[in-house]
Amino acid sequence: MIIVTGGAGFIGSALVWKLNEKGITDIVVVDRMGTASKWKNLVKRQITDIVHKDDFFQWLEKCPNVKKIEAIFHMGASSSTSEANMDYLVENNLHYSMQLWDFCIKHKIPFIYASSAATYGSGEHGFNDDPKKRSKLRPINQYGYSKQLFDVWVSRQKVTPPFWTGLKFFNVYGPQEYHKGGQASVIYHAFPQVKDRGVLELFKSYRSEYGHGDQKRDFIYVKDIVDVLYHLFHARTLAVSGIYNLGTGKARTFADLGRAVFKSLGKKKERFEWIEMPEHLKGQYQYFTEANLDELRNRTGYKAKMTSLEDGIFDYVGNYLAKEDMYL
Repeated sequence: MIIVTGGAGFIGSALVWKLNEKGITDIVVVDRMGTASKWKNLVKRQITDIVHKDDFFQWLEKCPNVKKIEAIFHMGASSSTSEANMDYLVENNLHYSMQLWDFCIKHKIPFIYASSAATYGSGEHGFNDDPKKRSKLRPINQYGYSKQLFDVWVSRQKVTPPFWTGLKFFNVYGPQEYHKGGQASVIYHAFPQVKDRGVLELFKSYRSEYGHGDQKRDFIYVKDIVDVLYHLFHARTLAVSGIYNLGTGKARTFADLGRAVFKSLGKKKERFEWIEMPEHLKGQYQYFTEANLDELRNRTGYKAKMTSLEDGIFDYVGNYLAKEDMYL
């Protein structure tokens, strides 16, 4: 049995897809479904059960098959980078994760969880996942701070699950993100603009060293994310526990992203409109992110090449966004 918290969400449901592709169907999804459309992420999937997030620990206490749990993938948390309720973030992203960590210690279960590149803040200390620099990081939004709190707490624990990994996801895009609304990737929002109007709106730059559209991020395709997650599960007896970056290792501009969307839709002419950034984002906007993957490569044995931005967008647009059935 494998447990995936946030299993109906973007990365969680993509992981369930990956596990199904590998013939694994004894999967318990933990999530808060509500009235959101993310239930559609699971329609084509084979799973054993769905447990409400708030009932999960009670479910674990009564679970007769605890010894059959092979791993817990903790992808469930508040993932909104604009969430302002710090009490909510601390309860969801810190305390809930701490409880899961302790459960995995007690029952000797491998634990793989989602951290975030938002922990790096403006990047003044770089994007190297060196444990010695972890406590020096200064996130610039509440979401990143909540993730940083758990990373630092984990780093101080002397007793751990038999294998554990935290993954600092950079800018993830791809199928299954449709329910995220404003928090979905720029590519998802770019698709209808380019398709219907032949124009893409992107935020202006407010720093002199970056031209409009020259802001850079490390954009990683969700299929690469779940490939790494599955690798860690498969190689859990050989990989070294730790907190690792998970991006492509190559920063690309938003203009590059836009050009790839235009090309994927067969548009020969590229047109950009530079729009004002909302005031609440200006103080927490990252102008540059780029994952250093040395630790991930050297300590977990993951050697596969990451999908290029152009190839990822071509697959996402052509095989999902442009299709009637957009789901994995």
